[in-house]
Amino acid sequence: VDALLLSSFFAYEDIVRFSDFVIRQNYTISIDSYVIYRWYEDSKDGHLVTIKFKDQAPQIYIKEQYQMENGRFKLISRNEVSQGKKKKRALNIPCLRH
Repeated sequence: VDALLLSSFFAYEDIVRFSDFVIRQNYTISIDSYVIYRWYEDSKDGHLVTIKFKDQAPQIYIKEQYQMENGRFKLISRNEVSQGKKKKRALNIPCLRH
């Protein structure tokens, strides 16, 4: 599990990213990755202006589920959230993380 979540919390100038996970008795691990946007840039009167968000709630952007098989984590599903729309993709390929 440590290898899956290594460096799972980090921040850039404009975002903070972190993960929340659940380990189940059937050897599956669900990982939800969140992002918090600190500010955005907008154009006002022809000038670029940086606007800081106040009390921005975390937004989920990736949901992954892994199954433990033969001592390795196999990625079995991945849902990406982009601009309020969900993209779902079921995968049957082994994950490189282990």
